[in-house]
Amino acid sequence: MKTINLMLAVLVSSTLAFAADKKTENKSASKSKDMTISKDIAGDIKWTGFGVGKSHAGTIQLKSGKIEMKNENIVGGTLVFDMKTLAADKFDYSEKLTGHLKSEDFFNTEKFDTATLKITKVSPLKSSPNAFEITGDLTIKDKTSPITFNTVVTKTGDVLKASGTAEIKDRTKYGIVYNSKQFATLSKLGDKLIEDNIKIDINVMTK
Repeated sequence: MKTINLMLAVLVSSTLAFAADKKTENKSASKSKDMTISKDIAGDIKWTGFGVGKSHAGTIQLKSGKIEMKNENIVGGTLVFDMKTLAADKFDYSEKLTGHLKSEDFFNTEKFDTATLKITKVSPLKSSPNAFEITGDLTIKDKTSPITFNTVVTKTGDVLKASGTAEIKDRTKYGIVYNSKQFATLSKLGDKLIEDNIKIDINVMTK
């Protein structure tokens, strides 16, 4: 009888210990799922600027970046762009244009060598389960202004890719006033006028 009681005690203790371990494991898994994690990202942006009857495009490389995720959803992040990589697409005077864009007339990349996008809000869109509205604070030179755009996020294995199109509606908010109609008369600017909006195509992916 003592042997049977001892066996029962051991069995009950083992069962309780297993249940406790399982409960702890489930709690740990749940806690891990609810945690906010960071992932490094790489990528670039393609920009397009507009003049009178013409446009020019080019690229800027991402210097560093992280996205914050919770329950496999993007909830925040920061992208840092290397302004010294700013370059116009190849055409007859693209090198001259690139140099001008890097000068004090525009982005002054010698003094302000990075631009930053800090994501402040991510909202899902009804149009697609992979579509989101991104709101963030964009800092160019020493000026910061909010920007909102839509992006599509896809996942292949452990790699996330995000692409979207944004628009800087008023470049003068970032101290980029060269040949803007807000700072000179149209009659004076003529065909030298440069529109205040800049189109931006963003493409990034987790490393």
